[in-house]
Amino acid sequence: MASFFSPQELSRFLSEIAAHLAQYEAMEASLRERLSSLEREFGDRMRIVDRFALISETDTRGVITYANPKFCEVSGYSLSELLNKPHNIIRHPDMPREVFKDLWETIKAGKIWQGEIKNRRKDGSAYWVLSTIGPLLDADGVPYRYVSMRVDITSQKELEQKLRLERDQLAHELYEDLQWAQSIQTALLSQANLDEGTLRISLPYFLIWKPLQLVSGDFVWAMEEKGRILIFVGDSVGHGLAGGLISTLFLQEIYHQVMERGIWRPEQLAEELDERLGYLFRHKFPLPITVDGTLLLIDRLRMKMEYVAMGGKGGIVRNGQFIPFERYRFSFGDLLGHTVQEETLFLEEGDQIYLYSDGIADQLNPEGKKFGHRRLEEMLIQMAKFPLTDRKEEGERILKEWRADAPQADDIILLGIEISNEPLVDSNSQ
Repeated sequence: MASFFSPQELSRFLSEIAAHLAQYEAMEASLRERLSSLEREFGDRMRIVDRFALISETDTRGVITYANPKFCEVSGYSLSELLNKPHNIIRHPDMPREVFKDLWETIKAGKIWQGEIKNRRKDGSAYWVLSTIGPLLDADGVPYRYVSMRVDITSQKELEQKLRLERDQLAHELYEDLQWAQSIQTALLSQANLDEGTLRISLPYFLIWKPLQLVSGDFVWAMEEKGRILIFVGDSVGHGLAGGLISTLFLQEIYHQVMERGIWRPEQLAEELDERLGYLFRHKFPLPITVDGTLLLIDRLRMKMEYVAMGGKGGIVRNGQFIPFERYRFSFGDLLGHTVQEETLFLEEGDQIYLYSDGIADQLNPEGKKFGHRRLEEMLIQMAKFPLTDRKEEGERILKEWRADAPQADDIILLGIEISNEPLVDSNSQ
């Protein structure tokens, strides 16, 4: 038997339906508003992205299915000219094939590839992009489309090239300046010329000299008169052009003190040099500039040697032993009015005198270990077993084996002198 709603029930039922409809309409309006907001946000984001990035999509064969306005603008192609064309329409011939081989292997494997690519516009000009390319994957993880986002970095690459050219030009100009400084140093001070055989002394010697650059902060000066040989081996702070300038100033001052003022005694000469150069360096330069060095006076007639070592390194090899020089721990430029006392050693036939800088001891091997002063002394003892004519070659062999392919760390100088009782020869007549 059929049942009927009472008027009250029907009225209540219709009211509930109306309330639900009103609720659904409110939800629909809210959803429509939310959807419209998301569409506007997406549009705004896309406009920002389109102003910044070059975006394209291809199928799995690399055929273009989409390109955004920025892509068209930078490449010079219209959208109709790009669609259904292979993406290599913009490939530049300068790009190595290996780059694209790596790119395709990466994205086909479902991974993202990133790198710098040089492309070619429609008019043939080049432009550079930083590309990020990745696959869209189906439910099975298989790529079905590739998306590429690029940033135009042409201006940055052009700036890099400009900076590279400027750097090369500066390097070339610096090299020319070093050559010029080297020629000036040699021309003004013939005593600074460290080529083998140019020291005008009558005792047998050899010289290892390896500038880090063309102009060296390591230097040697020698003068002989009436059986007395005055030698200075120095190591100025810095190297290259700065070290060469300091060594040139120092050599000029030695020449002035010895040749014009007639000062030969090491202790007096050391004090004069320190006072003059200490005053100059400390009053004219903002940073302390010093020179490590050894002044050595050999009297061949009396077979004795007087020396002052101020930060300088050296010693004598005698009977298979190395006897280091006593030295002050301060350098030329540090003494500033204080006195020094020279040391005296009596010489024997066959004594080997060595003067050197820190360059050898500070040289690193490929493992980053220093040669060291102890190993240097052992090297000098080993070299003493060879005839004088072979000592230089032996020393260079040891250094070369130690250094291997490591870069040179500093200027290097090593002067070796052998004491001989051969008749005196006037070195000024050589």
